[in-house]
Amino acid sequence: MSYLTEISRLATLSLADLRAAYREGRTDPVAVTRAMLDQAERVNGTINALYGIRRDEALTEAEAARARWKAGKPLSDVDGVPVSIKDSVPAVGMRWHHGSALHGDGILGKADGIPTRKLKAAGAIILGKGTMPDFGLSGSGVSGSHGIVRNPWGTAWNTGGSSAGGGASIAAGIGMMSVGSDIAGSVRLPASHCGLAALKPTQGVIPHAPASTVRSAGPITRRAADLIEWARLLSGPDEDDRYSLLLLGQPQPAGWTNGITVGTCADFGFGPAVEPEVIACFDAAVEAMGRIAGRVEPVSADYGFDAYLPIDDSLKLRGWYEYAAADAVHRARAPKELVDWFAEAEAWTPARIREFESGIERGVAGTVALMRGVDFLLTPVMPLVNWPADRRGPVFGMPLRHTTFTAPFNQSGHPAVSLCGGFDGRGLPIGIQIVGHRLDDLRLMELAAALETELDVMNRSGRSWPVEPVVAH
Repeated sequence: MSYLTEISRLATLSLADLRAAYREGRTDPVAVTRAMLDQAERVNGTINALYGIRRDEALTEAEAARARWKAGKPLSDVDGVPVSIKDSVPAVGMRWHHGSALHGDGILGKADGIPTRKLKAAGAIILGKGTMPDFGLSGSGVSGSHGIVRNPWGTAWNTGGSSAGGGASIAAGIGMMSVGSDIAGSVRLPASHCGLAALKPTQGVIPHAPASTVRSAGPITRRAADLIEWARLLSGPDEDDRYSLLLLGQPQPAGWTNGITVGTCADFGFGPAVEPEVIACFDAAVEAMGRIAGRVEPVSADYGFDAYLPIDDSLKLRGWYEYAAADAVHRARAPKELVDWFAEAEAWTPARIREFESGIERGVAGTVALMRGVDFLLTPVMPLVNWPADRRGPVFGMPLRHTTFTAPFNQSGHPAVSLCGGFDGRGLPIGIQIVGHRLDDLRLMELAAALETELDVMNRSGRSWPVEPVVAH
């Protein structure tokens, strides 16, 4: 059993591998949970990924799960599987900070959020909460409430955000999945930075409260193939999310990808320039997709304007609302860079707000047009690879400017998966994104798993997830 409790071995297991080990008695939930808690204790001081770690509670829950597996009566296929949840996902007895000292000591959870309820009902073991940046409004791990989250692939480098702690912890071998949330790329960006896979579902497929037309909960995993099972667990209608939809459908028959058309695009006509190493990785993914799909063809974006700018305005307004609701003492704790970015929203008139709302609608029309004529779309996740850990984004004063390829699909509601496409010369991961049509989430994840297998990035690069964080300065 010791072989399957070494964290370096656990980090290579798929969810199916771990379940088989539970079923066959080659390891058990107590051994695995203890190994991952020990890993958190060993590396969290370096990467700062989790807070509120539930060591005693998690081990007690693991003992109950072990007894159920031994009796042949697990609650589900993920009974006794360690996971984490994002700061912003409510949970009884755990503190909500939304990443910011603006909220003081945080708010103690008195009710479970929808993802938390589903995980607990299935017997999954919540190890702790993932740190996030202030208000969830930067693509980074810079948090006023908990400090800087650092990337296990290189601690001088950013994790992306806002599901920063979830990405860093999974990359370091802590947990098999982390529930994040995505409003402009917030599960896909950390996946890209940390060499992982993540799903931003069709709006409503994975319920989350309060209900939103643009923010979705989604799983982050080490392997794209594992997304399917977690998404199935987390999906389905819930009365607390009025936009929630049906459960995922059934797997596709073998050979289904032979009949699909995949569009490819690495230039939306706006945003930061795409770095050469990102283009090289994208080109390799296009070539690999050509061996999977029936037809792969380049498509051109025709937005006709910078479609990110109205999205940026909507995020400013969101930040201003949260900031304005706090008292003067707590407002003083908010980071100046973010306040300077969104403070102009205080003076916005209804006409000004309607202006950016119209811009978003125009951008959605451009995104829908981009998807027309193809079954799926392949893009980079980001135009650049990474930037220093202590910066909120690559463009000062506009912390989500680099979400060129991710944010438009939050507004349009299309599902999107990020997976690891390769590494740059520094050994930092580069993400690839696949986008599907609304409600085609299951086929999207199956295609992502097929592309991940075809690329075989970890084996071909001789790399594995960094359970020993690479301390870089």
